[in-house]
Amino acid sequence: MSELATGVDIFEQANAYNVAGEYDKAEALYDQLLTQNHDNPGLLATLGTMYLMMKKPGMAMVLLHASLDKSKKKAPEVLTNLGLAYKFSGFPDKALKYMRQAINDKNAMPESYATYSAMFVENGDPDEAIKICKQAINKDPELALAHWNMSLALLEKGEWETAWDEYDWGFAAKTRVDRLYEDIPVWDGSPNKTVWVYGEQGIGDEIMFASMLPDMMKTNTVILESHRRLVTLFENSFGVTCYGTREEAVIDWPKNHKIDARISIGSLGKFYRRSREAFNGMPYIKADPLLPMGDKLRVGISWTGGKKASRVQRRTIPLSWWKSILTNESNGVEFVSLQYTDSEDEIKQVNDMGFHIKEYPQSKADDYAETARLVKSCDLVISCCTSVVHLAGSMGVPTWVMVPAAPAWRYQQKGPMPWYRSVRLYRQPSRDGDAWIPVVQRIGCDLEELVKQSKQEAA
Repeated sequence: MSELATGVDIFEQANAYNVAGEYDKAEALYDQLLTQNHDNPGLLATLGTMYLMMKKPGMAMVLLHASLDKSKKKAPEVLTNLGLAYKFSGFPDKALKYMRQAINDKNAMPESYATYSAMFVENGDPDEAIKICKQAINKDPELALAHWNMSLALLEKGEWETAWDEYDWGFAAKTRVDRLYEDIPVWDGSPNKTVWVYGEQGIGDEIMFASMLPDMMKTNTVILESHRRLVTLFENSFGVTCYGTREEAVIDWPKNHKIDARISIGSLGKFYRRSREAFNGMPYIKADPLLPMGDKLRVGISWTGGKKASRVQRRTIPLSWWKSILTNESNGVEFVSLQYTDSEDEIKQVNDMGFHIKEYPQSKADDYAETARLVKSCDLVISCCTSVVHLAGSMGVPTWVMVPAAPAWRYQQKGPMPWYRSVRLYRQPSRDGDAWIPVVQRIGCDLEELVKQSKQEAA
């Protein structure tokens, strides 16, 4: 860059790097500008927002606070971004505080409303989320994020008829990933077509949405694209051609087929699950051959779920808290780990207390068909909210799930989980950190009763 370049030139170049995602280059130029303009609220806000995009919420908070301190007027977009920084740092109360300030400003952008609504989606208040989403949509009918958050709230409430129509806004909001190939159109529900169905989101989501494939295959030929770990499982269960390439940006296998249309697997809901009655809850995934079983009641357990920091914390029940469940070992229960993440240290710690949780390589197998063999061999699965729940439910394995007070929409605001008849939900009574203890104790008592019943039936 020329030595004669002005501050405006540098700022424009920094913004160009920022938009292109070349954050290191943008950061260097913003820093250069800050040495001469350290009190400039717009520059502080811009750099703070970039740090937010870089997933550095601590740096973002410092700069965004500095921007607000230097500003005569509190810009709603800066308040919203500060709220997001607190949200990503695990401070929901402060996040709500600043987001609320943003929407109370008469110049608040509809994006601020949409961002604010997400807090209520995640906090288990879908009614409030819907109300705020409607305010955002009234300001901007094409605001994708507002429609997307609306869909999640409607799904949580089980308002299927309207929820699925909003759900496809996830593509425009970039919270769902679409798959494009040449000029293949999106499937419109017509029969007698060869349709490329591609997976999305997490492995558990793919398994859950796959419950709709049998409905679709009654009138259409399906070519499936899934996560690579699910290929064997899906081919064995549905008898379809399956490619494990859904995470690959470039593919060429579609040219080997005459494909009439394409659709994301999550979008099948608008055709096949538009009412509660449309969920039959019957098993649809097959696992064979099963792992050998002994004479004891085999219970598979999983206690950590989620990837994002907030979700892991919300969905994790430390294994050391499971004593009232694990004590049933003395009654003839065999516990096996279904935990996919590294868990050797936790298991050793609990086993050193006198328990005997078993580990099988299938729990961490790269091919989920192997994990399915282990899960299917269980008489019961007890788990937090993780993909194992979907695997067990899809095979009809009795499953007891510890559900947080503010769960993801898949577990519904209230009532049973519609996707699987074999799944029973044990809901957290409050959001307090120790609110898992009564859930664990209740399951421990119910497992004791199940063991007694099994012994009576065997006698």
